Amino acid sequence: MVVILSYILGKILAAPVTAPVKMGMKVLEAIRDEADKELHPSESQIREKLIELETLLESGRISEQDYEAQEAYLMGRWRVIQENKGG
Repeated sequence: MVVILSYILGKILAAPVTAPVKMGMKVLEAIRDEADKELHPSESQIREKLIELETLLESGRISEQDYEAQEAYLMGRWRVIQENKGG
């Protein structure tokens, strides 16, 4: 019983220090995950971006030149995924 109470008291006393650290770690992990998605998009994410890009072009919100540059980048990312898959 004493051991359990000591454990609980230790957790309560440490909470003001450990809680912000744990929250900070969760925030940093979320940032890392989002950055990883941007740096290493999946095939479906690339397809979605290509569709979005085409919509922007058709609506006149980006120029043909911008479209071609972004499309070339996305297709390059897609080729990297294909090469990494061995296909």
